[in-house]
Amino acid sequence: MPMNRLKSKIKSKVMGMAFIIIKPFIVPIIILLIFILIISSITDILYIAFDNDDKVDMKEEVKGFFESVWDFVSKIFTGGMSEETDWPVEGEYTITSYFGNREAPTAGASTFHSGIDIAAPEGSKLVCIMDGEVVSVGWGGAGGYTITIKSTDGTYRFSYCHSSPEFIVSVGQQVKKGEIIGKVGPKNVYGVTNNPYKDSNGNPTNGATTGCHCHFTIKKNGELINPLEIVKKEGII
Repeated sequence: MPMNRLKSKIKSKVMGMAFIIIKPFIVPIIILLIFILIISSITDILYIAFDNDDKVDMKEEVKGFFESVWDFVSKIFTGGMSEETDWPVEGEYTITSYFGNREAPTAGASTFHSGIDIAAPEGSKLVCIMDGEVVSVGWGGAGGYTITIKSTDGTYRFSYCHSSPEFIVSVGQQVKKGEIIGKVGPKNVYGVTNNPYKDSNGNPTNGATTGCHCHFTIKKNGELINPLEIVKKEGII
């Protein structure tokens, strides 16, 4: 298990550094490619020595290429995709509280735990586990800042609680399995009117929480179920 975590963290660091290096060049490259496409379309340079059928095929290939580039760039600037398509928090697998009855860990928390708590530092990436639509983002009381997604067929609703208030998705947005839809939020948040949740120092917290983590819940046809029935990580949990 430690080796899997280490590999995942190293991979995230490398991808993060690569992103920082290439990001300043993304827009100029896209502008250049679009310019080349326009020039090629006007002068027919791409189609010299091809018969009509080959020209049509080449046009489709060029169109597909630019659509792929645009999709890649848009993912970079929104959140991107994760290789962790079956687990809600990228690279973090420690469950500190399971689904079901428990002792409330802090004031305002329920003795029936509606989901699983996944320990994760602030900024950890939240991963969409099914294709679907964002149905709510915002303050969720004991859950703090929360993102809720409805599966495409309407059977499931899954929520990521104690998230970062800097949302990168919005209500009505279509999301794909594996897409990064947010980040784990901080323990303490400020500016929430009448926030009743406080830590031992009296500072307002991101819902009923004692530290940074993702409280992940799933409802099937409106009924809470154990998330591990859906998202169990083979070989780890």
